[in-house]
Amino acid sequence: MLSTIAGNLVRASVEGAAVVAIVWVLTRLLRRLSPATCTLLWWCAAAKFILALAWMAPVQIPVLPAPVVSVQQAPARVTTAAAGVTGGLTPSGGHTADAVALPPAVSWTMVLVVAWIAGVTLAVGAGVRRWRQVAALVATSAAPPPAIETMAADLARRIGLRRVPRVRISDGVRTPLVLGMFRPSVLLPAGAFEVLPERQQQMALCHELTHLKRADLWLGCVPAIAERVFFFHPLVNLAAREYALCREAACDARVLAVLEAAPQEYGRLLLALGLARPRATLAAAGAPWSFSTLKRRIAMLDGSSSRSIRSRLVAATVVGIAVLATAPVRLSARPPAIVPAVQPGPRPAVEFAPADWAAQQERDLNYVMFINDHHTTMSGSMRDIERARRYRRSGERLLWFRHDGREYVIRDPQILDEVAALWVAVGELGEKQGKLGSEQGELGAKQGELGARQGRLGAEQGVLGARQGTLGARQGVRAARENGLQTEAERRKFEEEGRLIEREMRELDVQMRALDAKMRELQKPMDDLSEQMEALGKQMEAIGLKMEEEQQKAEARMRTLLERSIASGAAQLVK
Repeated sequence: MLSTIAGNLVRASVEGAAVVAIVWVLTRLLRRLSPATCTLLWWCAAAKFILALAWMAPVQIPVLPAPVVSVQQAPARVTTAAAGVTGGLTPSGGHTADAVALPPAVSWTMVLVVAWIAGVTLAVGAGVRRWRQVAALVATSAAPPPAIETMAADLARRIGLRRVPRVRISDGVRTPLVLGMFRPSVLLPAGAFEVLPERQQQMALCHELTHLKRADLWLGCVPAIAERVFFFHPLVNLAAREYALCREAACDARVLAVLEAAPQEYGRLLLALGLARPRATLAAAGAPWSFSTLKRRIAMLDGSSSRSIRSRLVAATVVGIAVLATAPVRLSARPPAIVPAVQPGPRPAVEFAPADWAAQQERDLNYVMFINDHHTTMSGSMRDIERARRYRRSGERLLWFRHDGREYVIRDPQILDEVAALWVAVGELGEKQGKLGSEQGELGAKQGELGARQGRLGAEQGVLGARQGTLGARQGVRAARENGLQTEAERRKFEEEGRLIEREMRELDVQMRALDAKMRELQKPMDDLSEQMEALGKQMEAIGLKMEEEQQKAEARMRTLLERSIASGAAQLVK
């Protein structure tokens, strides 16, 4: 059980890291994607970790070419259906020969799994404490002035909310936030909110109501759960942070559209709100939580996405890729074409009666092979191990299997050696896949680190671009004033102001070129990592195809060997 948990965690970590890398590349290459689209992409990246861990049997899509399985002769004449060629089947239709460690004492796997369980427990406990703090904030809050309630009702109607949430005033918050899953409330900071101009109050309140319209409190549960379950994974934290930032930017863009506000006007609101660390997981706060986040949100205000048909098609395609990568599916081979191999000799060949693939699924062959006291291979469940252990004598090698509803054991050393040899090639390919998966995870982590650095540079470029836009606007205003100058003093002041603006523009241009150079320096290693990731992906695909082929061969030979053992009496019927 512990080995299964550890294996699922590793698999989910690698698959989730690959999706994070895909989303990161898409958001960097397609910078005109809307904040709402980016929010959905990062949500899919966080959801992949949860789905990969919870959905242990991916849905098999049989689209790959069907392998041809050659079945060797048996010493006795046995008539069986084509379904009998396959050995123990997993729910997904593929054979698994998992190595189950049965250590007599504490193993490293046990230590790591126990440490993971302890970490998840602590993370969940911290979340429960924050939830209680939120409940206390709502309980101790007060009713707002009637004007604010009227404002909230009007804004809720304008954005299409069916129910107006409770609006409360609290001394325990520093920024407006919305919280409460089943009975949402908008908490406003006492004093700090009332001193804001009415226009800024309207924008701040509209931002929080937009979170409810978008169901952000419910959707935010997925990244929050992923952060707690995969607390050790840096790319999960990256996905959760990017999701939260894009979610806030999507609400910012919605406020600009609903209230017809200018980006500069909304940027002044963000500066007025300042920085505030989120108080609870099940809450959405309007204020940025760090200076870098503030800069990125201000930069994203001017980057309105295109509403053209082409941009919408691009966004739909990108979202489709993310959803497909998130879905628990796996490409598999079509049902194998079974070809009996006829060899010269006195031994009769195994005959195969026609049967469809569904009939193969119904034939069940579970087995457990005790190699030594510490190593067991199996195809089945942990209950099968317990049943097989009843027939084992003092650490002996033993093969237990169930065939057509009956249970058998084999103790013949020669047959046991043949069974072990069947799965050597599959095991070696599995180890290669595991190593490639680890390499992909390391590359994904490096890509995430480079992506974060590029993101910081992009935020700095956005701030510089905003400043350049402001200076350009000032130059436009100056041009309109030039004809109205009357005195020489006014003209000297006008020219001096122009020189200052030009000098600041030149300084900003130098800084922008320096940031561009740094961005280009990061792009080369990012391209190299992408090439390495693509090469590893091709290797993984080739090994996967080879492993499918070897599994089909091993399954067919395993079935033939066990049927031969039953016919010859080497397999002892025990039930």
